[in-house]
Amino acid sequence: SIEAGGSGHRLRLGRTRTGIQGRATLIETTGLTKRYDDVAVVDDLSIRVEEGELLVLLGGSGSGKTTTLKMVNRLIEPSAGRITIDGQDTATIEAHDLRRRIGYVFQRIGLFPHMTIAENVAVTLTLVDWDRARVRSRVDELLELVELDAALMRDRNPSELSGGQQQRVGVARALAASPSVMLLDEPFGALDESTREELQEMLLQFYEENKK
Repeated sequence: SIEAGGSGHRLRLGRTRTGIQGRATLIETTGLTKRYDDVAVVDDLSIRVEEGELLVLLGGSGSGKTTTLKMVNRLIEPSAGRITIDGQDTATIEAHDLRRRIGYVFQRIGLFPHMTIAENVAVTLTLVDWDRARVRSRVDELLELVELDAALMRDRNPSELSGGQQQRVGVARALAASPSVMLLDEPFGALDESTREELQEMLLQFYEENKK
């Protein structure tokens, strides 16, 4: 375990490796630190994540898990340290360009309530100027991937879906542009146990098939 969080909490790392030899480093943090006034929320965190690796940050409330993820895709700027993606310093990448390369599934789902399900999934795709037919095809493909009937779901609003269905849409949105990196911020924590286990199994199957 490593000292990464404030308030005396500890942040631990758990890894699943694929057995692939000679993999490149995909994400690396060096001396990553985030301070608010005199409080270090993340303190001198150095980790390396290789291609095809599943890395878990495990720790209690206040240990710096969410802050770390948000620094990786620059929703929060670090106070000190360095982050690289594919060897490139993320500080040299425009934040909006960086986020298009990273899938992020939020703790509280985070769907846009004024958009349909299809529009939510397509947010990243519209930003990179995909044409309408290509977007529609990709949205339907992703909804089927997360086991939602595209014909029934694409034109509904988020309020018409259950919590589990909404989080499936959140996963589909994160996968839209085929990112090489997926960040999951306790996305199933607020769901009931059976739904949580079902979605965890879905993601693990996706991981085994795609090695994101």
